Amino acid sequence: MTTPSTARFDHLLSSRARIGWDGSVTTSRPVASPLYEFGGGFPDPASFPYDGMVEATARMMKAEGAEALTYGDPQGYRGMRELVCHKYQLFENLHVTPENIFVANGSGAALALAFSAFVDPGDPIICEAPTFSGSLNNIRRHGPEIIAVPVDADGMDITAVREALERLRRQGRRCKLIYTIVNFQNPAGPDLSIPRRHELVSLAEEYDTFILEDDAYGELRFDGDTKPPVYALDRNGRTIRAGTFSKILGAGVRLGWLCAPPAMLPAFQGFNFGGGVNPFMSRVATYFLREHMEPHVKLLINVYRAKRDAMLRGLWEVLTGTDVEISRPAGGFFIWIKLPSGTDPARLEELALAARVQYTPGRAFFPGGGGERHIRLAFSYEQPDKCYEGCRILARAILDARR
Repeated sequence: MTTPSTARFDHLLSSRARIGWDGSVTTSRPVASPLYEFGGGFPDPASFPYDGMVEATARMMKAEGAEALTYGDPQGYRGMRELVCHKYQLFENLHVTPENIFVANGSGAALALAFSAFVDPGDPIICEAPTFSGSLNNIRRHGPEIIAVPVDADGMDITAVREALERLRRQGRRCKLIYTIVNFQNPAGPDLSIPRRHELVSLAEEYDTFILEDDAYGELRFDGDTKPPVYALDRNGRTIRAGTFSKILGAGVRLGWLCAPPAMLPAFQGFNFGGGVNPFMSRVATYFLREHMEPHVKLLINVYRAKRDAMLRGLWEVLTGTDVEISRPAGGFFIWIKLPSGTDPARLEELALAARVQYTPGRAFFPGGGGERHIRLAFSYEQPDKCYEGCRILARAILDARR
């Protein structure tokens, strides 16, 4: 039996629920049983360490027993917090302590903790346009004034950030935080350049605000050198860093974290569950990654680089000669496309739907509208042959959708 829409109890919804009820944009187009899943950033199931996780679970249970099945540290399992510190040192030469780490239920929940701790309805915050649709919907639920700044080949436009901060200062207002995706920006793809990272830190100090540095994909770098985290450049404790194991271990483990000055952590705890987040899975992940993190990440880099290259090859074989713009991210899961002039987005959706090719329309990633000429493709889920084949099909649909 279908529940009538009038039974939604609208009059009982909280203000936050009302903000979010109709505010989100569908992340990906509704393709029933897609043949080519390029919509969501789903990690490759073939890369999951099935046997290793079984072995790690048995080893952990033998070592820790009942401790794994009871409530844990409110800040999160210390072994996992130590592992995060090791990961940061290994991949980014970032030195922090377990007292800096606050475990959350995936990076989305970690970001929500930061927004909840610092953002009231109506507060100005700055974020990139485009930016990750999941974060955008998360931000919207907190009801701030979203000030969007553009992204170019060097990441967030820091000149635009300064202009926005100065404009707020003249109004007698202050930006609560600046949200940025620093590596392989989702969806546009660039890294935030090192000079801009330094400038961002200086602006946060000058204008008395925080930086929320989102880095879900940093280990998965295919090309170029690792850039220093904004957190490492900040000597005044104004940066909060969000991370996750979803991309290197499995999204189903639902383990993310915030890295922040220890004095800030009680602000997050007030919005979290008691007893710590998933003490059991935190232990399983820790026991596996203690032994296998570096070789497993190297395997994943090869897996995802091959998928990216196959997708780009399929697109360019068909679209060369048009004025299409296609990103070549140095890592991560996504390719960002500015469609050729004259492409009808509605017609493209029809053609892709018929071909069972899933992608995400660009409008999902812009806080204030726009993005109709863009689409995002995820190369993470399908195998390289399907990335190549599906993108040739999609590219032909793009040509056929031109007016």
